[in-house]
Amino acid sequence: MPSIGYEIPNAKRQEGSLGSMTAETLAQLLASLPEEERIILTLHYLKNLSPSQIATALQVPERAVVNIISIGRARLTARLDL
Repeated sequence: MPSIGYEIPNAKRQEGSLGSMTAETLAQLLASLPEEERIILTLHYLKNLSPSQIATALQVPERAVVNIISIGRARLTARLDL
């Protein structure tokens, strides 16, 4: 899977399905994920790509992307609950 970088410029609040956590908190949580999950969640939530677009870009099945988004979101939620 190709490596991508992501930068969140400052601690502005993120809106939408990721809730109202700060960008700094989101960046820390994403950094704690396994690389595959981090890449796919970054593309989905921060770059606003659909699972289909991500699957095409990474040359993986769309179902795999959907599963990884689900697993990664659950992992992030669990870490927020700690």
